[in-house]
Amino acid sequence: MFDLDNLHKNELILDVASGVSSFCAEANAKGCNVTASDRIYTSSPLEIGQKCRQDLDVVLKQLPEIVDLYVWNFFKDIQALKAQREKAYKLFIEDFKNHGTKRYMPVEYPSSGFIDNRFTTSLVSHFLFLYEDHINYDLHKKIILELLRITSKEIRIFPVVNLKGEKSSLVDTLMHDQDFKRFQISIKKVDYEFMKNGNEMMAITH
Repeated sequence: MFDLDNLHKNELILDVASGVSSFCAEANAKGCNVTASDRIYTSSPLEIGQKCRQDLDVVLKQLPEIVDLYVWNFFKDIQALKAQREKAYKLFIEDFKNHGTKRYMPVEYPSSGFIDNRFTTSLVSHFLFLYEDHINYDLHKKIILELLRITSKEIRIFPVVNLKGEKSSLVDTLMHDQDFKRFQISIKKVDYEFMKNGNEMMAITH
């Protein structure tokens, strides 16, 4: 979803609002340097594990009613999705136990607490734009400006659609905001689509 083939192993990567994703664990195991950041990391592994199971149960119960909003190529069916999500959060919890705040930083965005240009590239997955009904433009802007402060090269945001599978109205607002005119902003198609129409990311480059 982030077209990461062109990233170098020596880049310092920030996973933004990463939750219980296994990306940090898997990427570091492959020799990358990834730091995950989320407010949930103030909780214990046991508490997070319990919440993961509860949240996954809720999502799976809702899926049959909205199954048509998704493209079932990457996951062949709901059971395959369940198996992958369980595997991911269990891998995360194990890595979280082993590495704690060396890799997993408790952060309440828009304030991160990181120094300027701490990271090379920041990745934002299923957070901004997707929840435009819950996160207004002002908060989007504050978060992205904070990420630009702590990121020296590029921010990548995926997807650029809302929960209905429609392009977020905040995308054009951001691209025409004069406070971002000194940055290069582009929309790029990627080789991943689970939510229908959710196969594009935004790249914001210094």
